[in-house]
Amino acid sequence: KTERFMQSSNDIHTNSLGMQFVRIESGTFRMGIGKTPLPSELTDNTSQQQSRKPDQRPYLRNGDFDEHPSHMVTITQPFQVSSYQVTNIQYEQFDPTHRELRGKLGFSQEDDEAVVFISWYDAVNFCQWLSEKEGVTYRLPTEAEWEYACRAGTTTYYHTGDSLPEEFYKNANDSWYPSVGRGGGPEEEVVPLIVGQTPPNSWGLSDMHGNVEEWCYDWYGPYEKVDQVNPVGRENGLFRVTRGGSHSTPIYYLRSSNRIGTLPEDKSWLIGFRLVIGELPKSDPLPSLAPELWSQEVSQTRFDWSEKSTEAQPYFSDPKPFIHIPDSDQVPTFGKHNHQPSITWCPNGDLLTIWFSTYSERGREMTVMASRLRHGHDEWDPPSEFFDAPDRNLTGAALYNDRQGQLYHFNGLAAAGTWGPLALVMRTSTDNGCTWLTPRIIGSEHQNRHQVISGTSQTQEGYLIQPCDAVPGGSGGTAIHISRDGGQTWNDPGAGKPKPEFAEGQTGAWIAGIHAGVVQLRDGRLLAFG
Repeated sequence: KTERFMQSSNDIHTNSLGMQFVRIESGTFRMGIGKTPLPSELTDNTSQQQSRKPDQRPYLRNGDFDEHPSHMVTITQPFQVSSYQVTNIQYEQFDPTHRELRGKLGFSQEDDEAVVFISWYDAVNFCQWLSEKEGVTYRLPTEAEWEYACRAGTTTYYHTGDSLPEEFYKNANDSWYPSVGRGGGPEEEVVPLIVGQTPPNSWGLSDMHGNVEEWCYDWYGPYEKVDQVNPVGRENGLFRVTRGGSHSTPIYYLRSSNRIGTLPEDKSWLIGFRLVIGELPKSDPLPSLAPELWSQEVSQTRFDWSEKSTEAQPYFSDPKPFIHIPDSDQVPTFGKHNHQPSITWCPNGDLLTIWFSTYSERGREMTVMASRLRHGHDEWDPPSEFFDAPDRNLTGAALYNDRQGQLYHFNGLAAAGTWGPLALVMRTSTDNGCTWLTPRIIGSEHQNRHQVISGTSQTQEGYLIQPCDAVPGGSGGTAIHISRDGGQTWNDPGAGKPKPEFAEGQTGAWIAGIHAGVVQLRDGRLLAFG
């Protein structure tokens, strides 16, 4: 049995599953980024010889935008936190079927490794089961409780100080695994996730920097410049917070103040959780965010797109850029590299476009921006955020109008950085793109064949077709995802089939060439160009 770093304190509670809990007293701390600029050994990741090119991503020197503004937080009620992340053997007492996922992609095979491939809902259900079993309240930590407990009274980048000892590093790079054709193999990328193998912080908590990310209670949202007491996050949102970073991640993202998040139904080999004992604070959450510009004052009057112009003379116009570079304080997530746009028409006569904005195509700072050209206007609105999972790569987006009053948005959602291991996400709108239903993961595995390409289409039979690059490289071909029921279920007909030989006269289940466009011919066949 692997030896863990153990606590010498007598103030430790052990529950029926053998979980150890440390009592955390009430107190006050500063939440968010501390001193800046960050040293180059954090932004450049020089210890791994993997330069993060700070000249191309200068904001790294000041931390991520969502770590600002720092603010004072008071925790008024003591709580208990599990010393270690929940392990396989502990979680499987709640869900024995999860044992089937041990060793998936090579990760977390042993009893004492952190359980992974856990959604936020799975973690909450485990807490509810254990609460009923033991008669005490188990839950996920709030984001503020997590950072308070992680810091353990420190104000440095890590609870170890302003540097992180190398014993905390676990494949501390931008990982492409398990993407075929770009990342390394299991022998290079798979690391053990045994809990308690690094020294705990001064309050007795292990693995607060790395190993696996940890789900928190909160909906993700920006900080406000006000002191808070027992904060519980926003009242709603799209993404749930995770904290702590994980293996296969540069140490920049393992800092005490760094914020991460994803859709609550998302699962990967990077995310687990730890528990808190104690009632959830009864504080009011921060209010919902104001609508972004693309969602404001959207007309719901139907426009007749078939109406022909009454102009007697030909009309020529200069190109109208849809990207107007905003001030950095207005849209802090806007980057220097803006790429892969998609555009569609709205029933009200507007045009709506989206694209990703970033500093690096493999970066976690990527967000999806939107702009609207309103009916009767000559200029596009300034850009504003459309879809932004914090610290996740979001390569690939598409918009589509089904001519029945419904708009579709498709997007890639990475497990971490890089555009290799992507899940496939979809959401819809029936009010001209003003509001959107909750995003739904329609391709749950973070893998190849999920890099969305703009060019959604619909066949004569009403089938939806969404093309996606089949590999993260430049010569791997294109896959298609097909829905025969209006987007409720999806099928990739080429999944599991061998990569074809891309040569004249050859056939196969993939389209030759990446970024392919697909159209149906009158005889029902599909024509593609990659």
